[in-house]
Amino acid sequence: MDPRVLEVQTWVNANYFAVPGYSLAPVTGKTGWSTMYSLTMALQHELGISPVIESFGPSTMAAYKAYGELTQGNVPNNQKGERIVYIIQGACWCKGYNPGGFNGVFGSETKRAISDLQKDANLPITDGKVYDYIFKALLSMDAYVLTPGGDPKIQMMQRDLNNKYFRTSGVQPTDGHYQRGTNRALIYGIQTEQGIPASQQTGSAGPTTRDRLPLLQYGNSGVFVKFFQYALYVNNYDTGSFDGIFGRGTQNVVKEFQGFVKLTPDGYVGKSTWLSALVSTGDPSRKGTASDCITEITPARAQSLINSGYETVGRYLVNVPGGLNKKIQPGEIQTILNAGLSIFPIFQTFGNGISYFNSERGRTDAIEAYQAAKSFGFKKDTIIYFAVDFDALGGDIPGSVVPYFKAINSQLSLMGSPYKVGVYGARNVCIQVSEAGAAVTSFVSGMSTGFSGNLGYPLPSNWAFDQISTISIGSGDGYINIDNNIKSGKDNGQFSVGEVPKALNEDCFNQMQSIWDVAIEYVNEHMDGDLSKVSYLTANYYRKGKYVGGIWDLTVGAFNNEFYEYVNQALSMTIDDIIPLIDPLTGEDNDLPHLLAGAQAIAEFPDIPIISTHIRDYAAWAGDLYTSVADILAISDSYEGDRFDQVYKASMDVIASTSVPSSFGYSDYISDIDGLIIGERLAKSGSIPLVDLFRDYYTNDVSKRYQLFYETKFDSDRDEITQQAYQYLMGGGDLLAARYLISRSLANPIPGYDLQDANAISLAFRDKLLEYIEEYK
Repeated sequence: MDPRVLEVQTWVNANYFAVPGYSLAPVTGKTGWSTMYSLTMALQHELGISPVIESFGPSTMAAYKAYGELTQGNVPNNQKGERIVYIIQGACWCKGYNPGGFNGVFGSETKRAISDLQKDANLPITDGKVYDYIFKALLSMDAYVLTPGGDPKIQMMQRDLNNKYFRTSGVQPTDGHYQRGTNRALIYGIQTEQGIPASQQTGSAGPTTRDRLPLLQYGNSGVFVKFFQYALYVNNYDTGSFDGIFGRGTQNVVKEFQGFVKLTPDGYVGKSTWLSALVSTGDPSRKGTASDCITEITPARAQSLINSGYETVGRYLVNVPGGLNKKIQPGEIQTILNAGLSIFPIFQTFGNGISYFNSERGRTDAIEAYQAAKSFGFKKDTIIYFAVDFDALGGDIPGSVVPYFKAINSQLSLMGSPYKVGVYGARNVCIQVSEAGAAVTSFVSGMSTGFSGNLGYPLPSNWAFDQISTISIGSGDGYINIDNNIKSGKDNGQFSVGEVPKALNEDCFNQMQSIWDVAIEYVNEHMDGDLSKVSYLTANYYRKGKYVGGIWDLTVGAFNNEFYEYVNQALSMTIDDIIPLIDPLTGEDNDLPHLLAGAQAIAEFPDIPIISTHIRDYAAWAGDLYTSVADILAISDSYEGDRFDQVYKASMDVIASTSVPSSFGYSDYISDIDGLIIGERLAKSGSIPLVDLFRDYYTNDVSKRYQLFYETKFDSDRDEITQQAYQYLMGGGDLLAARYLISRSLANPIPGYDLQDANAISLAFRDKLLEYIEEYK
C-alpha cells in the first residue's frame, strides 16, 4: 500500500462523491484504472462537463485547453485552479512521479515531475507544462519506463514514435510492450510521412494509407524502411537494428516473413507485405485457398469454390440453439469431397461472451463436438476448431478461455483422444490458448480488426487459417457468401471421412427397448397388465448371473428367472448377448448389468432411513465402498504416516482407482453413481420407458454426474458424505446384517477394521468425490 495513493483516493472521494455520475475510487492505497477514472471525472466536473464519464476524450481535452494549460506560474488563483493542481499532483503520485506534495500548489517539484514524464516518454518538449495531451497521459495507467517483461527494442521504437508523432498519435506508453497504442502510433507515423493532413489521420490503415504505401526493396533507405523494420520486429522477425537501411539482412528477413504469411518470398515490400505486417487482415483483397461459411455446400456451390481457386472449406458441426441452420447437412460432406475439396470442422454454439467460457462448458462442448464429429464420420486426429467469437480481453483469456480449452482436451483425453483441438479467435486468444498447450493449431479471426486481441499481436506461430475478408463468389445456383481465408498448410482439412456410425450406444438402447417391449407382453400375460412392473422386469433381466442371491435378493428381491427365459425365447438371446453401454466421457464399458442392479435397488427397495442411510445403497455405491476395505487394508502399510494417514492415503488410491487393484475401481465408481441417479429418476418416472431415462441421462447429464450424485444422495452437504460413508462401514442393525451378507458372499471375507480406519476411509471417500466435482465444474 502506498500512503500517498491512499491520500489521493481519500481526497478525490471526499470532494466529488456527490457529483452525478461520479464513481468512487477504491480506498486501497493501490493505484489502478478505477482511481484514474475518478480523477478524470473530478477534472471534468471542475471544467464544467456534465455528466462526468470515465473517458478522457476530445471533449475533456478541448475543455481543458480552453480553460488554460497549467504550468508553474500559470495557475488561476482560485479554488478551481487549486483543485485542478490537486488532480495533477494526485495523478503524478499514482503514476510514480513525485510532485513534491499534495497541496494544490504548482511549484518547482510539480513542474519537475511533469518534465520527468515528458522525458520518460521521449517527447521533444520537456518544459514541465501540463499540455492537454500530457494531462491525458497522466490520467491513464500507461507506463513510460521499461516494465517487467518489456523489450528494450520495443521501447526504443515507442520512444521514437512518441518523439516525432505524438501530436497526432497522442502520448503512447514506452514500457517495452507492443500493444494497441503502439500499433496505432506506428500507423500515425506512416500517415504523417505520407503527407496525410493531421485532421485526416486515423491511426488505422484506411484506403488512402494503403494506396500510399511505398514499394520497398534492396538498396532503399529512409523512414519508411525503418517503419517496416519496426513492423517486422513486432511480428517476431528481427532485422538486427532499426537503421532504416534495406540491406541484405533486411531483405532476407523480409523473405522469411513473406514465407510465414504465405506471400511470394521475393524480398519486395509491396502493399500485401506491408499490410501483413501492420494489420490483422493483411491485404483483404488477397485471395485465399481456404474458406468457411454458414451455407450448405451444394454441387453448384462446390464448383464455384473450385472455379475460384479454393481447396478447403470449413463447416459447422452444430447449430446455435434457436439460430440459423448453419451446420453440415446430410450428404454435404460427400458433395464437398466429390468436388475435390477438403473440409475442416468448426464447433460453435454461442461462444460470443466471456460468461460462456468455463471448465464445465468445455467438457460439455467436448462431448457434443465429439458426438457430432463422429456422427459425420470425421476420422481420428481430425482438428476441430472451437470458437471464441468475441473480443476477449487480456484477463479473460487465462481466467476463463484457457480453462475452457483445457477442459475440452481433458474430456477428449478421457474419451480416448479421438480428435485434436484447434482454436478460433483473435490473435491473442490463439496465442495464449496454444502456448497453454490447449490447441495444436489456430484459426485466426483476422478480419476482426477492431478486436484488442488483434491489435498489437503477431500472427500465431501455429496458424492454419487466417480469416481476412467476407466475399461472394459464383452466380445463380452457385452463388455463395464465404469468409475468405489464407491457408498455411498446417491443417489442410480432411480429404475423406469414415463410414458414418450409429449414435453412441444406439444398439445398446435399442436392445434395452426390445427387452422393455417384451416386458410389456409379459406383464399383460402373467401380471394382469401391471405396467408399473415393466421397468422392474427390464432391469431385472440384466442381473442374471453375477447379481443374484445374497445381498441382491435382500435389496432388490428375488431374480425372476421365468421372465429371463421369456425374453431369451422372444429375442433369441441370453445375458451373454448384452450389448455394452459405452460411457460418453471415458469411451469405456460402463458395466450396464452392475449399473442396472444398483438402479433397481434404489428404485424398488422401501425407503427406511437410518441417519440418511438406506440398506438399498449396499446394492450400489455403499456395497462397493465396503468391499474396497479389503483392498485398502492390504496396501495401507506401504504408506508413510501414522495408522490414520496410511489408511487415508491407501483409500484415496483405491477408491475410483484406474491403476491400483481395486474392487471399487473407476468403472464401478461411475456405474454406482449413474445407477443411483437413474434409480432415483426411475422411482419417480411412472410409465416412462427405462430406455428414455438412459438416453436423456447419457445425452444431457452425464458430464454433471458427480455434482448430481452430491446433490441427490448427500443434499450438497460435504459432512453428509462422511457421515453416510461411516454409517455404511460401522452402522448396526440392518446395515450390519447387510455387511455380513456381503462379506459371506466374497471368496475372501472383509478383514477386521476399527473406528479410526472407518473414519479415514469415509474421509477419503468424501475427498475423492469433491475432487471430481471440482475437476468437472
